[in-house]
Amino acid sequence: MAALMEKAMRIIAVFHKTDGARYISHLDLQRAMQRALRRSHLPVKYTAGFNPHQVMSFATALSLGATSCAEVVDIAMTEPVAEEEFYQQLAPQLPPSLALVEAHAVEGNYPSLTSLLAAADYEINLHLNSLLCKDELDSKLKLLWEAPLLAIKKTKAGPKEIDLRPMVLALRIDSAKPEGNGTRVNLFLRCVNTSAGALNPDLLISCLFEKLQMQGEYDVRRTALWANQKGTAPLWNARKEGSHEA
Repeated sequence: MAALMEKAMRIIAVFHKTDGARYISHLDLQRAMQRALRRSHLPVKYTAGFNPHQVMSFATALSLGATSCAEVVDIAMTEPVAEEEFYQQLAPQLPPSLALVEAHAVEGNYPSLTSLLAAADYEINLHLNSLLCKDELDSKLKLLWEAPLLAIKKTKAGPKEIDLRPMVLALRIDSAKPEGNGTRVNLFLRCVNTSAGALNPDLLISCLFEKLQMQGEYDVRRTALWANQKGTAPLWNARKEGSHEA
């Protein structure tokens, strides 16, 4: 790692997006990161031309209103920067709602995040208006999964019916507990997330509510982004057990 850190010209950083930051757009997130990088005085690389901008790319956008403990951004440097130096200089410049978590140095020719991205993990907390036990919910999901999970997706060409089932890599109920007159349910979701297409958890939950005839509210939290569908290869270590493997 020491040898890599001495020559690294790119840093892949992991940060939170919580509290008030959940309501800022992806464009505003880019602006916030750009301002923080300028304040950090790190040797960030800029594009050439009349209107230069920082060479920086995010793995993928997060749905407005969702939170995350696993957002990933790739930042190019004009000179080698060690992981600890990067963290110490940038972390104080970011607000608590965009807290920096980790910094990973990679080679200059490391693949782009968008080309590596294969899957995403989410924690979904449902607040159902009815009392349901875990066994009952498990049975309902099992029956639902025996057929295509059709939903209407809004596209530029207009509404389109799609099957969400192939996009869901894993979906399980981790817990279901009574809360007042309702039920609090914790779901784990791993879904396809690539530059060619990604599952929107909001669309999946809306579909589940409709198909299972449930009502309530929910919160979505992204917990990981992966370079393979097994959930074993982080974006900064895509060679771990192979990337883009099923």
